[in-house]
Amino acid sequence: MKMTLSLVSLNLFIFITTHSLLSTASDVIYDSAGDKLLTGVPYYIFPLLRGTGGGLTLSRATKDSCPLDVTQEPFEFNYGVPFIVTPIIFDETYIRESYPVSIEASFTDPCQGSKTLKLSSSEVVTAAAAKTVKTVTAGGQLNTQESCFQFVEDEVMPGTRSYQIQLCPFKCGSNSSTSLSCYNIGLVTNSDGKTFLGQTDALFPVVFQNSFGSSVQQTAVQSE
Repeated sequence: MKMTLSLVSLNLFIFITTHSLLSTASDVIYDSAGDKLLTGVPYYIFPLLRGTGGGLTLSRATKDSCPLDVTQEPFEFNYGVPFIVTPIIFDETYIRESYPVSIEASFTDPCQGSKTLKLSSSEVVTAAAAKTVKTVTAGGQLNTQESCFQFVEDEVMPGTRSYQIQLCPFKCGSNSSTSLSCYNIGLVTNSDGKTFLGQTDALFPVVFQNSFGSSVQQTAVQSE
């Protein structure tokens, strides 16, 4: 009985804390054109700093492997694939900072599985630090801890409308943990020189580019 009450109290605490954190996050995220980031619209995700590679994409780590890994295009002029961001808790038109969201690739998946991103159990050995890190792949599920992402304003260059991707497991699903931590998601490079998206302490400020152009933003605003 005591164990049951403790679990109920813990879940209630997490619920209240999560909603308290969300209620303070009112800043809308903007794309590279200065328009508000729209729910359900595909965006390319680029690094803020030019000359550091192209957009995020999905690829196979080895021949015929599934699910696909989230990687980075090696050249700046390669856009990668677009991604759709969807709020998990609140049904809103725009994406806001620190709100839990799912990120789904908008493309034809050769694996024919879920295109929702997740932090997987797969690991790569980084070339620089020679340590293993977990990577981001497709195959996730909505409102689960491993697919619970958020965007926060980039602290390196504030005011540039660039954002840091984070994983926040405690904001989604059924959480029995007391941890209220979020973890940075950034680029890691393996010994073969291939760049993956994974859990890392390194910052990776990104910007969003609407794959449909500015006309989508104007249509959405007019229809509200």
